[in-house]
Amino acid sequence: MTEIVVPGNPPLAPDYLTPEAIIVWQETLGRVMSAGVTELDSALLARYCSLEALVRKAFAAGNEPPPAAYLTVLRQHEELLRIAGPKSRVGGGSAADGAKSSNPFARNGRNAR
Repeated sequence: MTEIVVPGNPPLAPDYLTPEAIIVWQETLGRVMSAGVTELDSALLARYCSLEALVRKAFAAGNEPPPAAYLTVLRQHEELLRIAGPKSRVGGGSAADGAKSSNPFARNGRNAR
């Protein structure tokens, strides 16, 4: 059986998520969906939830903070999912949406000579 992925469908949680990651998924799902995340981003959201669960566990243990690399990758995932704060949601449109291109070289090669 083949499953058809339609843009705009909500993300689907994979089977491999731990119970802790499922909690993060449930807490985060509404936020990421309002930011435009769809089923096409399910794997990225799953990795974010898994890593967030590990970071929470490390902080709760109180022994040592999680590795800085975990926190960096977590922030990067939040930016990609557009849930890292207001700045991560700026410029979400594309030229196809009628938004002005942020590429300063976009007009190069189109000038009359």
